[in-house]
Amino acid sequence: MIRANYYSDPADLDRMVAGLRVCLDIVAQPALARYKGERFLPASGDDSDEALRAHARARSETIYHPTSTAAMGPADDDVCDAQLRVRGVRGLRVVDASVMPTVPRGNTNAPTIMIAEKAADLLQAAQASDSATSTLPRTALL
Repeated sequence: MIRANYYSDPADLDRMVAGLRVCLDIVAQPALARYKGERFLPASGDDSDEALRAHARARSETIYHPTSTAAMGPADDDVCDAQLRVRGVRGLRVVDASVMPTVPRGNTNAPTIMIAEKAADLLQAAQASDSATSTLPRTALL
């Protein structure tokens, strides 16, 4: 389960309420009157801060695929290194969108495929290196 912790920082919720107020103000302008239908969010028409906070909590979600939860980077506190290896856990690599250092602005499909292709290259190189220095049969290294 992924817990996004939306609005765990109260300042984020304050910013969202401010943004909702801007949206309500834009929709209330005369130039948009002919396009304006019946108000549906928040349905009650209550524009109090608490109503807008409740609306934001109930309706907020991401449009992005979850990424960057095991971000790679050069620092010791980054989860993975540039070889996709999990720091502090021998023999474990992460090969998915979670290693992205930041959330991409576009779809995550192509970057995730690129990560997988790079991981395949890294694993083949590591296997070749192990094979060159090992006396074990090749199948024992797989």
